[in-house]
Amino acid sequence: MRHPIDLEALGTLFVHRVAPVAALIHIGLSSSLIDQRSRPGGPWQRLFPSIFLLSRAGPSREQLVQAALLYAGEGAMLTAFDALYLHGMRSVLPTADAIHVLAPRNSNAWGHGTLRLERTDRLPKPALRRGFHVAPLERAAVDAIRRTRSIPDTKAILDEVSHYVGIQALRAELAMAPRKGTALARKLLGDSPSRQLELAVMDHRPPSVPQARTPQPVG
Repeated sequence: MRHPIDLEALGTLFVHRVAPVAALIHIGLSSSLIDQRSRPGGPWQRLFPSIFLLSRAGPSREQLVQAALLYAGEGAMLTAFDALYLHGMRSVLPTADAIHVLAPRNSNAWGHGTLRLERTDRLPKPALRRGFHVAPLERAAVDAIRRTRSIPDTKAILDEVSHYVGIQALRAELAMAPRKGTALARKLLGDSPSRQLELAVMDHRPPSVPQARTPQPVG
């Protein structure tokens, strides 16, 4: 005999109250009930296709990140600003920008307003930060730089990340990255006579391992 499901307490079964539709159906909910509860004004929200937030409140940045990774599928990982923030980089502040996710080339997911999905054959080995799979520091830094046109922000990201991974690791990552959006970084980390950033970094001792952080709510 199947016991009735407590729909109000259901969210506690899922990390960050974010659930794929397949998991909801597996525990006994019907497609019509899921659709009814996720209509405008209902107790649940559809964050991405087939991914639901089992709460009327939010979503927080953390919940959006969880939903984005579930939607992107196996092998997906955070990169760019959210990844840098979770790595503990202080030069990166919480942002309402789209979540940048790397996914395998064969992923069936698509980008949305709050999700920048990048299919790639060059997936790095992810790190685990606060329960999220994130790209390594050098990859996250280069992907973040590709999305900013700010010279001070580019310098700040390169300066901080280079303390942990070294300039050579950043140069190697840049060599494999698309050229679009990375011209300034290539100049700063290149073999130009000035080498302003490199000289500045060499004058500092490497700090301790960065403290991982949790994404903050949007707004």
